[in-house]
Amino acid sequence: MLNLGFFELTLFGVIALIVLGPEKLPVAARTLGKWYGKFRRLSTRLQSEFVSELQLLEVQEELKGELAKIRESETKMKAQMAELQQSLNKTEQVAKANKQHILDAWQNNADDGEHQDINPSKDTSNQDFHQAAALETAFNLPMVNHWFLLGDYDKKRRLPQAPFMPNYKADPLLYTTTS
Repeated sequence: MLNLGFFELTLFGVIALIVLGPEKLPVAARTLGKWYGKFRRLSTRLQSEFVSELQLLEVQEELKGELAKIRESETKMKAQMAELQQSLNKTEQVAKANKQHILDAWQNNADDGEHQDINPSKDTSNQDFHQAAALETAFNLPMVNHWFLLGDYDKKRRLPQAPFMPNYKADPLLYTTTS
């Protein structure tokens, strides 16, 4: 810290012996040692507190960055949810309109007593009608032929039977029994 060599320390000790005398020198050295120890402890404590505060500031900055990322993703998710909700509402409206159209046509057929063909292509929402009909049938179909269920054909195709080898003879050493 001060880079004092042996010669400087010896010179300092001789001057202290001359100035203070042999009676007061041990007391002064002890007091000086206590002060030096307190100074070192204080400086190390301040240094450690300074380092911990810097680390705390770094962690707070990282936390603020992560919170900003979370808030950004939250706004994106809310926008996506709003978009999905609008799409769902539109699909529900189309399904209700198509359902009402079909019911009206059926009632008209029942009232007229004639068997007229219900032709949704006359409506301007032909594509929406087909989408709603496909969606409704998809919701009402049983869970058959989905990815998690395999039919017999798929099972046979994926797991073929072991080949038949007519000339195969097992190694006799593997299947010998000792009595």
